[in-house]
Amino acid sequence: MDLEQFTTLIHEHGLSEYQDDILASVRPAILLKLGQAEPGHKGQSRIGGVPDLPLSIPWPQNTPSGRYLCFILQINFADLPTFSENPLTKGGMLYLFASESENSAEQLVFYDGSEPLEPAHLPKDTRFITDWYENLVTHRLEFELFPDIPRWATNDFCRLCDRLNLDELKLNNLGRTLSKNSVGKLFGHASGIGHDPREDAYIVREVNPEWLYNYEQCHTLDMTRAQNWHNLLEVESSRTVDLMFGDAGYLQVLIYGEDLKRLDFSTVYVNLESS
Repeated sequence: MDLEQFTTLIHEHGLSEYQDDILASVRPAILLKLGQAEPGHKGQSRIGGVPDLPLSIPWPQNTPSGRYLCFILQINFADLPTFSENPLTKGGMLYLFASESENSAEQLVFYDGSEPLEPAHLPKDTRFITDWYENLVTHRLEFELFPDIPRWATNDFCRLCDRLNLDELKLNNLGRTLSKNSVGKLFGHASGIGHDPREDAYIVREVNPEWLYNYEQCHTLDMTRAQNWHNLLEVESSRTVDLMFGDAGYLQVLIYGEDLKRLDFSTVYVNLESS
């Protein structure tokens, strides 16, 4: 989406007088869109099916139960559009799996691109950690660069609306239009249902995971440090794919800024948001 298309959308949503401030809030992001699956194409960016893994990376299992995590998608970095702020290399892949465990970094797997890939088929009697994602309809993933704006209900969104005395619904609808016809995004702004999920990531990964719902303790923290956490990946529920997170919610992967620069995905914060 180019600047002219974006400014047209701003006008169509009744936000013309706030155009400069909205443009200043933009972060580059990549939409995840559904394409037609190409069977047998190893290393293809794909949602559903089985992951294409190198021999050095086993299909992840939940440590306590030994059950396998459910494969959701894989993203080949070589398929992504080029833009100057992209921290990812051209060689490598990300794999996203689903688990019943909360905040589990094991759900995201990184491969640096140095080995051959093969479809990781498991025996038919394999026990998965949940049956929610057993019948995903396989699709190729396609990518489109777009300008992302602060999303409800993060602190960035609230501050922008408060500073400009801006109608929250209009700004939220603009964000929804930008993401229309997609099943998620890479990078861009984090999204929240009710509060800013970056604060949860900060508490769990940097402070004390037992404080997550201890609001008295959390009020003593400097939450500005939560801004060091960024959206890495967001995957939406989709009837087309037969993919559902909770009550039509989404799965979000947040990463600490310095970790992203190092391509260190070992402490990402995986969060399922649902109403």
